[in-house]
Amino acid sequence: MNHNVENREAFYLGGYDPRGVRYYYNLYKTEATKQTKSSDINISVGKRKRSNMHVHTWEINTQTDTIQTKTNYHFLEWDDIIREDWKKNVLELFLDFIFYFKTYILAGRFSQYMFSSPYQMVGIFLPLFYVIISFFLVTFLSTQIYLYFEGLVGLAIYLGTFILMFSALIKLGDKLAVFWLLRIFVFSARYAFHEKKNLDLRLNEFSAFIEKRIETAKENNIDEILLVSHSVGSILSIPLLEKILKKTEHNQSDVKLSVLVLGECIPLVSGINHALEYKSKMQFVAQSTNLFWLDYTTVIDGACFPQLNYFEDANIQIKEKESFHFHTGRFHTLFSKKTYKQLRKNKYLTHFIYFMATEISGNYNFFKMTAGSKKLNTVVKENIQ
Repeated sequence: MNHNVENREAFYLGGYDPRGVRYYYNLYKTEATKQTKSSDINISVGKRKRSNMHVHTWEINTQTDTIQTKTNYHFLEWDDIIREDWKKNVLELFLDFIFYFKTYILAGRFSQYMFSSPYQMVGIFLPLFYVIISFFLVTFLSTQIYLYFEGLVGLAIYLGTFILMFSALIKLGDKLAVFWLLRIFVFSARYAFHEKKNLDLRLNEFSAFIEKRIETAKENNIDEILLVSHSVGSILSIPLLEKILKKTEHNQSDVKLSVLVLGECIPLVSGINHALEYKSKMQFVAQSTNLFWLDYTTVIDGACFPQLNYFEDANIQIKEKESFHFHTGRFHTLFSKKTYKQLRKNKYLTHFIYFMATEISGNYNFFKMTAGSKKLNTVVKENIQ
């Protein structure tokens, strides 16, 4: 079997991020340039163009000593849906907090994660602790001011102080990614409760786009079909893959579908008892014999479930276990101590560490996996012992 790739079709399904294709295109291009300087792969990223209403494409050409590879990298766009859903004012955030508290804390779902992925406990409880501490801090300080001044003047200063401090703490929460995590939790739960019907239409559109590439893979000399998902995109990759596999299961192409999952948060949906339909889709995907699945996470990423086999965690048996891999990127070995220390300080940034150019050669290289000359399964065999 030939493991080299001369032509690849890659599809990227991003997370719950209102930033659109421009941001991610620039991120890929910037980091690819850095990676070229620090590794044995020469990467050239072409201009992006719109392939259809919600898909943008750019061509990536890479050159190693022996092989030249062309990758059509398709950005599956759903950030317009995210922006419509993105809660901005205080009241909406408060209602989201109540929903999160009821769904994940009061319902006791955090206890499931405590045993299956204890590292995620910080992320799960962060919005709760932040809101409680902020509320008591603002109330205590404002009350002390009121008691000091008394009367109408004291009341006016009390209200002004309360509003100013509350606004400052909301801005700080945004900076610390607390409310970003909250939005992820709420979105995931609402998706599990079938409250995001507009996403089904978008996934149908994505599925049709990918199916067409799979069906014409042989005549276009495509060596690899690759689906990359990140964060909440990993949640959506399950129903997307189910649609694709059902439509292409009788396809005669020799190309096996490669799946690269980064910083996943699938248990935010699969861990909800009502998500029976979602688990059924997971079951279908797990039974496929036409997949190679590679998952990367890291314990410093507070928005993922590190090294968790979420299929087994949901009591779903994988038919071909040798085709499903769950690994850590071992990022501490890929950056200098100084760089890694800086990365760890920024919890928001660590959720995007998967897309960064590495400073030291190791077992993880995003650009070799998405645009390099080897198929994804070969990269695993070469780099993971």
